[in-house]
Amino acid sequence: MARNVTICRLGLIALLSALLAAGVGCAKRDRAERGGTLIVGEINDYEGLNPMSTTDAHARDVYNLLFLSLLDEQSDLLNFAPRLAQSWEFSADRLDLTFRLRPDVYWSDGIPVTARDVAATFAAQKDSATQWASRHLKAHIDSVSVIDDHTIVYHYAMAYPYQVMDANDGPIMPKHALDRVSHAEFGKLPIEQLPTNGPFKLHSWVKGQALTLVRNERYYEKGKPYLEKVIFKIIPDQMTLLTQLKSGEIDCMEMIPPAEMQDIRNNHPELTIYDFPTRLYGYIGWNASKPLFASARVRTALTMAIDRALINENIYYGFAQECTSPFPPIIWAYNPNIKPVPYDTAEARRILAEEGYRDTNGDGWLEKSGKRFEFDLITNHGNQLRSDILVTVQDMLKKIGIKVNVAALEWTVFLERTKSGNYDAQVNAWRVGGKADFAPIWSCEARGSVGYNRVNYCNPLVDSLNAVATGMLDFEKAKPIFWRIQELIYNDQPYTFLNFQRARNVVNRRFRDVKPDAISMYHYLQDWWVSPEGKK
Repeated sequence: MARNVTICRLGLIALLSALLAAGVGCAKRDRAERGGTLIVGEINDYEGLNPMSTTDAHARDVYNLLFLSLLDEQSDLLNFAPRLAQSWEFSADRLDLTFRLRPDVYWSDGIPVTARDVAATFAAQKDSATQWASRHLKAHIDSVSVIDDHTIVYHYAMAYPYQVMDANDGPIMPKHALDRVSHAEFGKLPIEQLPTNGPFKLHSWVKGQALTLVRNERYYEKGKPYLEKVIFKIIPDQMTLLTQLKSGEIDCMEMIPPAEMQDIRNNHPELTIYDFPTRLYGYIGWNASKPLFASARVRTALTMAIDRALINENIYYGFAQECTSPFPPIIWAYNPNIKPVPYDTAEARRILAEEGYRDTNGDGWLEKSGKRFEFDLITNHGNQLRSDILVTVQDMLKKIGIKVNVAALEWTVFLERTKSGNYDAQVNAWRVGGKADFAPIWSCEARGSVGYNRVNYCNPLVDSLNAVATGMLDFEKAKPIFWRIQELIYNDQPYTFLNFQRARNVVNRRFRDVKPDAISMYHYLQDWWVSPEGKK
């Protein structure tokens, strides 16, 4: 692909002719070339890379490089571009959606990708035995029909705004792999046993050390990907990764510690910073299945005792803004009018006293029925920001008489604890989907290890209003309902919502056509290429 072409101008035509005759060209062309390796620094290994079972957002970034979805979701989180499907159209009543697939897509084992793969994937997604966490997104799709090898029709029970998005959710899986085992067993298959069809394919995965992808030579975009290899290097410490980024041992790192951003700007011209709004928000989640956090008033008091503005100023250095909603501003239905719970330790103490928590023996700790207000607050090891939040919150709550025991756990251990509900409170973050829908994280049905409702929140009014709003074709009419739901959730304080975060991603300037967006840092990784002088 041609880029900016710079032609050296020589004053003497004779000298130019001589140089050209000698085969010494001075024309310099900046164009994509194949080859080179990208080394990405990651603080956590991946829960798994089987799309039917993992709930890890970073794992999703990787498996989307391995598997194709029907369409390519765009950064506005509303529109789509062709991907496995080269076109799509609705019937007049919007109850049938026809996808026409590309005829030139193959699985990595050489078997063509057809509409039968799409139908087999849909059947697995709809089957509760699969335990796919996004199964609810297919609730309004009754069935699919294979017309021929490259045409499939989705049949809907009703017309609603997110029909394309729901059909597209989840990458397409190989039918010949799905046929080998039951749906209940498919999610347990390791990625090494699954043929893939994306721009990259798995080369090796040494758990806790590195995940290596290589170019898929069968990928349908001829000549792409340009990179020969991508290595996700696992080092569970942000500062070590940062040192390696500055020394050139790794080429790319997401979410740089905010305190380090100015140093990169001032002293590392070889690095490019990508700073843009994300779908990410940070929170402290209170496990409502634990008696300590069953009361919304207690959760509100805890939020009042935590100075979120101070956390955002001292830990995030301005790369975050206070959050009052489970929708980030990038989502069209975001409610900008919710006022944050004030930081007010005196009022927090008053509310807790009304809830029965008082320091009756003068030891400095609140108690109720002879039991101290004490709990464990956990996060994942290696994330310095979250570790800083742990100790900051520990200190803030100590000032009102609450004892907090903090722990940073290895990522997969932390994930298992939060999924199983075996914890008191957690410091974590969500990167929300593009769909305005509260069901995945906030519905009563999403509680338990299969869903994303990890704090066991349940408000039937939220569920009923959400069912109405998500079914409305007119976004403007749906918006006030979505705004009301956000108010209800915020008033219940299932989370202490900390902040919306901006991307703080850095890539070595050797890499060209880097186009991260709200979908993923690696959304267009097949387009990245490295300058010839910068190849490793």
